[in-house]
Amino acid sequence: MSEFNLRNKKSITVAILAICFLSGFYFFNILQPKWKTVRIYKQALKDYENGNYSNSYYLFSKVGYTSNLKPIAIYRQAQCAKALGDTNSELKRYQSLFRHYPSSGLSLESKYLAGQLLIDDNPNLAKRYFKTIVNSNMDEDYKIASEYYIARIDALKLRYSSKKLFKKGKSDHIEKSFRNYLEKYPNGRLAVNVANNWIKFNPEMSSKDYTLVARAYYLANLYNDTNKALAKTQQSDSWAIKVSNAIAKHDYKNVKSQIEEGVEKYSENSYPEDYKRAVDNYLKLDDSSNKLMYDLFSKAKGKNKDYIWTLKCEKSTPAQQYSCYRDLYNNYPKGDYAQNALSHLFFNRIANQDYTNARQLGRDYLAKYPNTPDAPMIMFWEGKLEQKYNSLESAKYFQKLINNYPDSYYAYRAFWIIKGVPNSTITTPLEYKSVEYPYRNPVKNGIMHNLMDVEDYDMVAKLSKDEFVKSWVEYQKGNYAASAHIAQKAMEKLDVKPPKTDLRWRLVYPLNYYKQVQRISSQYQNNDALMMALIREESFFNTEAQSGVGAIGLMQLMPSTAHDIGDKNGISFNTSYLFNPELNIKIGNMYYSTIRGMLGNKDISAIAAYNGGIGSVTRWKSSLSYSDTDEFVEQIPYEETKTYVKKVFKSYWNYTRIYQK
Repeated sequence: MSEFNLRNKKSITVAILAICFLSGFYFFNILQPKWKTVRIYKQALKDYENGNYSNSYYLFSKVGYTSNLKPIAIYRQAQCAKALGDTNSELKRYQSLFRHYPSSGLSLESKYLAGQLLIDDNPNLAKRYFKTIVNSNMDEDYKIASEYYIARIDALKLRYSSKKLFKKGKSDHIEKSFRNYLEKYPNGRLAVNVANNWIKFNPEMSSKDYTLVARAYYLANLYNDTNKALAKTQQSDSWAIKVSNAIAKHDYKNVKSQIEEGVEKYSENSYPEDYKRAVDNYLKLDDSSNKLMYDLFSKAKGKNKDYIWTLKCEKSTPAQQYSCYRDLYNNYPKGDYAQNALSHLFFNRIANQDYTNARQLGRDYLAKYPNTPDAPMIMFWEGKLEQKYNSLESAKYFQKLINNYPDSYYAYRAFWIIKGVPNSTITTPLEYKSVEYPYRNPVKNGIMHNLMDVEDYDMVAKLSKDEFVKSWVEYQKGNYAASAHIAQKAMEKLDVKPPKTDLRWRLVYPLNYYKQVQRISSQYQNNDALMMALIREESFFNTEAQSGVGAIGLMQLMPSTAHDIGDKNGISFNTSYLFNPELNIKIGNMYYSTIRGMLGNKDISAIAAYNGGIGSVTRWKSSLSYSDTDEFVEQIPYEETKTYVKKVFKSYWNYTRIYQK
């Protein structure tokens, strides 16, 4: 074989090897097989969660470029770099993400975070990034924060600018951005930073603006800084902040004169939340006799007085309440507390058996406030009133209530009346159904589907921006209390509630620990759905729950009560064992069964006693004037217990309607 042919053959061999190498590199790093992507990503995420940020950073870099997880991996790399204190790498990762993956759901956030990192070193580039955010479809809090950062950059430039001609208009725009942030987010993450920069930019700002600064400092518990800002304000603008700050610093010398002058002369200048906070803080000082409240009421004038008026009505005797709420409603018919006043007038007329006026007040309420939290209650009692007149309208009220507010306590009561159920609970077996992803499963191999495959639930929540998905994520992480709270708030925001078969309901009312509850409740003849409801309202399924007074676990048992019940049933245990779900559910069911038996096996009475004490319930049942269960519940003197009873039976109703076989 000639030397030429030999060299040629070697060249071909090298070329083939190079092609094979490049093909392998391309296949495994560009066209990376999914199984490898999943394995790499999972290990990288595990390292991140365990604090091994260097290895996590490296592994996330190995996620294939064609995978839709790549931009997420780059974002995760930036988080690793941040945890390691490597600002340069963090910035480069953010920039890589929004440059190479502009359509990613994390692109704009990455640009915002990059802007934050560049404010001092490259303010012009940071400003460009923030302008993009302001003109984007990002959430309002990002936009307002970006406007602040732009103003901060401009303020620094303007301070050293020689172009006096353009300063006034620019200065006004800068201060407008500072003002806008503190008005909307006085307790926001950047509020103190905004306040500090505003003072640096214009130490001669107006009294009203210094009041905004003072409020930001006060809400951040920076009471000395609050005083410094307040020194630049007028009493008419800042009296409410002055009162609250003086109380926080235990400086009571001028508090009485300041708040009395404020509610009398300057209520028009006050933000409602500042006014209420000042009044509440003042009344906490010592108002056992209600003298402070009555003195304030006599002084108060104009806007916001209806808040003190409401407090006065709440403290009034039953005989005085009707005239108090009537005068409040007549003086502030469009105020924040008008609907509450009208609701009290309605119930006062029912209590006094003035059904004619009660019917009219109820109709007025529903016409004026059709979608308020109290609307289901008014609608229910309008139905009850129509029953007294043997009117067919009662069924219409009840059915409308069930249709419009299907998950409410009053829908439960209305349904029971329509069906003629004599007891507060019915025995109906529940069908166990697990919590599932709240919507139709994501598209296979789509970004959400792949994030679930690698179990990066935090990114699922971040990218979805849906509260029910966030609830589901918390559930997957075992944070049952947080999950249920998030889902409940999300459901409350829906004007039209979904059908009971909708998967979102399972997040609001999950069947956590149901197998134990079902087995143990049957041993003590307790209703299993009611026990689920009780656990939900007591602890939201947090096995580690411990109240300020020492109640422990799922059913929030007081140790002394639990040990007493245990001793009577031959069960001894260390108090710490009450955090064990099985034991807690067992002792809780024993206790509930005991008090239910002592109260004639009436579940509503027993639930009231679980919260307010059996002695209180026994006393109420003998002293209150009522003709049925509904009247008894509405007359419970302890507001906390009344609310508790309604919450538990609302949950009971929902467990029954969602899961009954």
